[in-house]
Amino acid sequence: MKILITGATGQIGHKLALTLAERNNEIHILVRNPNSFNIPKHKNIKVFQGDITDVPSISAAIKGCKQVYHAAAMVKIFNSDATQFYKVNVEGTQNLLQKSLETGVEKFLFTSSCSVIGPSDGKTLTENDSRTTPFSCDYDTTKSQAEKLVKEYASKGLYTIIASPSKIYGHSCRETKDISINKVIENFINGKLTFIPKPSHLISNYCFIDDVVEGHILALNKGKPGENYILGGENISYKDFFNTVKNIADTKVKLIEIPEIFAKILSVFQWIQFYTIGKEPFITNKSIKQIFCNKIFSSDKAITHLGYKITPITEGLQYTIHSLKNQNHEN
Repeated sequence: MKILITGATGQIGHKLALTLAERNNEIHILVRNPNSFNIPKHKNIKVFQGDITDVPSISAAIKGCKQVYHAAAMVKIFNSDATQFYKVNVEGTQNLLQKSLETGVEKFLFTSSCSVIGPSDGKTLTENDSRTTPFSCDYDTTKSQAEKLVKEYASKGLYTIIASPSKIYGHSCRETKDISINKVIENFINGKLTFIPKPSHLISNYCFIDDVVEGHILALNKGKPGENYILGGENISYKDFFNTVKNIADTKVKLIEIPEIFAKILSVFQWIQFYTIGKEPFITNKSIKQIFCNKIFSSDKAITHLGYKITPITEGLQYTIHSLKNQNHEN
């Protein structure tokens, strides 16, 4: 089967493309830079240059495809041109939805995020929960707007499904973003100071990349049109998560707990740095709101209706740390 995958140079799309190619599908990937070191390489993968904001390039890549996995997005803490979030995450999604409808795509899966559902105030959130707090960043805002578009196209007759992963860990392509959990884990096991929010008992949901990829495939093939499926993992505190990493990696590096007020002061200096020398901040006042909160989610719907399976966090982290160490040795 011919399948189009966007975002194939990212963590989910990269592994998804390789997994589906290994299963004898003909994979089309749409990438901005055909020379990127993150492009998945396989005899069943065909590379098309372009992006989701360019309709002609979508037309070329989608030709003959029966399924679409839309995993491309602008994922950044900060962009000096905030309109780019809307252009990529909303307008780009609409371009892809419209072309899918016009060309007779049979099924369309949109990769969203649990962050759209929101932080949890001590409550376990599901797909049925509505957000009760304002969005704290442009990424979440535009992902929510894109979700609405996906549901609109379901009413137009396009078979659409939404997959919402939580915080993803696990080795896939070479990491390029300092904000990724893998990058934090890598820095930690390499002996670099690692900062976690104080109080460190704040809980987040962590999902293993292999589970997320299989969850995408299950959602597209078994999911009901117009439905959203949370693809999560275990709910665990920051402290317990990184203590598990510490024990597996056998590192002596200490975790340093940072109170929210200190993070806010740091964000001010980051802004000063941006306006004086143009260096983009790695933490902002908006991103702080995302860090200092609970994010507790349930994947019961995906488990029950899709057969989604969750890898125990200790097992997933063992594989992740082993893979990251091997990558470091290769480099």
